[in-house]
Amino acid sequence: MKRMRRKIIIGSLLTAAVAAGFVSLGFGVRETTYEPFWLRMPLKAPRQTGEVIFLTLRGPTTTQSIAEAGKGPDETQTGFEHDLATLFARELGAAPKFLVYSSYPALLAALKDNRGHVAVAGLTPTPELRQQFSFSPSYKLLQHQLIYRVAEPKPKALNALAGKRVAVIAETPAHDLVRSLTGEVPSIVMDVLPAETTLDELLTHIESGKSDFSLVDSFAFQVAKRVHPDLASAFNVGRESKIAWAFSPQTDFETQQTSAAFFDKIRSNGTLNRLIDRYYGHTNRIQAVDSEAILEKMQSVLPKLRPYFHEAQQLTGIDWRVLAAIGYQESHWEPLATSPTGVRGLMMLTEDTADRMGVKNRLDARESILGGSRYLALLRDTVPVRIQEPDRTWLALAAYNQGYGHLEDARILTKRLNLNADVWLDVKKAYLKLREPEHYENLKHGTARGDEAVQFVENIRNYSDILTKLEKPLEPENGFDLMLSDTEMGRTETTKSEAAKPKQPGLKLPKPLPLPPPVNLLSPVLPPATTPAAAPAKLQ
Repeated sequence: MKRMRRKIIIGSLLTAAVAAGFVSLGFGVRETTYEPFWLRMPLKAPRQTGEVIFLTLRGPTTTQSIAEAGKGPDETQTGFEHDLATLFARELGAAPKFLVYSSYPALLAALKDNRGHVAVAGLTPTPELRQQFSFSPSYKLLQHQLIYRVAEPKPKALNALAGKRVAVIAETPAHDLVRSLTGEVPSIVMDVLPAETTLDELLTHIESGKSDFSLVDSFAFQVAKRVHPDLASAFNVGRESKIAWAFSPQTDFETQQTSAAFFDKIRSNGTLNRLIDRYYGHTNRIQAVDSEAILEKMQSVLPKLRPYFHEAQQLTGIDWRVLAAIGYQESHWEPLATSPTGVRGLMMLTEDTADRMGVKNRLDARESILGGSRYLALLRDTVPVRIQEPDRTWLALAAYNQGYGHLEDARILTKRLNLNADVWLDVKKAYLKLREPEHYENLKHGTARGDEAVQFVENIRNYSDILTKLEKPLEPENGFDLMLSDTEMGRTETTKSEAAKPKQPGLKLPKPLPLPPPVNLLSPVLPPATTPAAAPAKLQ
């Protein structure tokens, strides 16, 4: 009897242990790729859970991490698709959650497996994909281009691919397109790179001569070519296609229906155009020779100036890479630069501006950098506080080039044109008219070289993108002389080792400005989805 009872007890304990193991296994793998389908909870509607899950890819047109001081990769995600999705989540009243996949096949598999509500990765709704997923309205057009090395003869037509090696990433739309071309040019040799290959790796593969050509979508190459100046696009390949978001099979109808209203809304109020301009509007303004020049000077000249730009960030709160982009645009980082109009130094300051900023010697690199940086910070603080980044900094840059009075004239003219005087996309249209008498004669500050201001801002946006991609952010421990202790209060402290150093001669600085978080022109700061197309009734 006792032996039987012991067997029952042991059997019960074993059964309980096995059951507990299954339960712990199930809960342990929940939220992971290995979660068994029979344990997975159905994908609930965002309005029920307060969270919308986006599936995306890592890349220059989708989502990427732009390094910022004191922040991890998850806190610095940005990109066209990322920002567009974040606006949609705001429209749903839900918090966005991003799951980033390393390859196109993995993304589609996850969507089919109901890992998230929406795939936001510039997908083309092909007949094959439409059999599996529902799609949002299209919001952008995509065109593949043939990419070649500029040192080689530019191919003129598809027959130039005969016997050549064309590199593509496995199981992507570009891979499908090259497959279709083999019927027209049978001797094409496909170099199929692993599905996890990044765009930069693909382009480096071409640069190194391992393959002759590649196919890349125009938006992606537009962004990437600035750090790959040895490559160029030869011609378009295939038809232009629409891109859209794809919904998982379990995504509720209300979410899908809301996407249609959302895209209609952001088209009509200008938000979509502003977002496209933010990421792509300036990229075609830079030439390969300009990219080559700044990439070379980043190796030869920037190391000597980097400590001064670091110090300028600590003084103003503006990301040092933005400030370095200004210095490069103004003088190509040449401390002794002088223009016929009398502006001088690395940051090309006028005598009046130098006096105002306490700069005694405009040809001293450190003085010029700190003085110019303080001047930009002053202009940015003068721009109305309601204007969000990055437009706030872009408007301040235009004022840096042409003066704050002409910025106000341009914004007044923007309002007269029934455009939004608080966003750079609209204000730059007005700047281009400041040379025309019918416009400038009715403005306080008269004619201005508005086209130069626009070119100035767009060049800095490009140079800032390059520096942000290739240069590290300033971390507090990597500072020049100052250790920031309380950025909200604007206080600074010096370390014991610094206190023991002899004082540096040169610029005697006024009291530092209060320090906001560092400004990064690609930081994920989004405008409200309901931003009106017209400016407020009163400019201030």
